[in-house]
Amino acid sequence: MATTRPGEPSRRDLAAAEARTRILAAAADCLVRDGLARTRMAGIAKAAGVSTGLLHYHFDTKERLFAAVLTYSHGVSSVLNREVVQRAGIRPAQRLSTFLDRCLPSDELLAHEWLLWQELALLCVRRPELAAVGAELYEDLYAAVATIVADGLAAGVFAPVMDVRTVAETAVALCDGLGARVLANDPRMGLDDARATLAATVGVLVGHDGPLPRPAPVPAATGA
Repeated sequence: MATTRPGEPSRRDLAAAEARTRILAAAADCLVRDGLARTRMAGIAKAAGVSTGLLHYHFDTKERLFAAVLTYSHGVSSVLNREVVQRAGIRPAQRLSTFLDRCLPSDELLAHEWLLWQELALLCVRRPELAAVGAELYEDLYAAVATIVADGLAAGVFAPVMDVRTVAETAVALCDGLGARVLANDPRMGLDDARATLAATVGVLVGHDGPLPRPAPVPAATGA
């Protein structure tokens, strides 16, 4: 009979973790496909292939489920973001351009995440527990951008017009505004237009010699 070594998760623990991940992925898909108003816990359970009892065991309220979905979706994207930025090389301008492109709905996976955030945006405003999760995830974005900008400043290739943190928050806010127009199929703001606007504006913010370079291509190996 197989035994579990000290510190190793049991089969029950692994099964619970796998079920939780399936629930989160299914909930994200349901929210994007059906919208918040039409998404039901029973429908999420069916899509995940679990009972409603098991769903409620993991998440006793919609709010807790949706908070976990935001964190889950952000975590999946963050892994891919790190891979893509690492492949972009060591030049700060290229790394910054590539990371900010990941903050736009620039591929199918990111468009899915954008739709999810759009569905839950009002809940983040109205529900303090969700607002706290949203703020924490944005903090992760700000920190990532600030780190790249600080690296560029240290290397002498950036001369920001304001403090690094403010540059990071402004760049992410710009991505939010442009990305929303791209996602809404604004005829005056396609993805290429958003990229060009972002490159020019953030180039000025960081004191780069001209617009930021085009983002590095996303390798097929990342799955994005």
